[in-house]
Amino acid sequence: MLILLGLLCAGFWIAHVRAEETTRAAMRAKLDYARAALEGLTMAKFDLVTTNAVLLRAHDYTNAFRFLGNPDYAARYTNFVRSVDRLLDAARAENLDRATLAYGEMTRSCVECHKTFRREQYLKSVDGALKSTK
Repeated sequence: MLILLGLLCAGFWIAHVRAEETTRAAMRAKLDYARAALEGLTMAKFDLVTTNAVLLRAHDYTNAFRFLGNPDYAARYTNFVRSVDRLLDAARAENLDRATLAYGEMTRSCVECHKTFRREQYLKSVDGALKSTK
């Protein structure tokens, strides 16, 4: 029975680690798309901006955090999607000023979300560490 419990715990731990690795890889991919969109903006290559905005938008549908039911995350997610949509629309219209503004909004939404959730993750880890020392 003890061995079965140990195997079960190990299985949950492995699933947790894999989920973290998948999330990390997804965030890195989104960062790469954002960098490429910025390159497109600086060089007025609207096809590059459009391609990477589409990739950001499509990639975001795989975002597991959307399904966690956190209302604050849902609001931040919506802001991100809207800013990517504005970037995509401006790039398709080849309007550099609007695209640059939309890129700034998108970047701000990324930073705000990560700032909030990194703090939340930190607080959970500290709380978990404190509980384990009791």
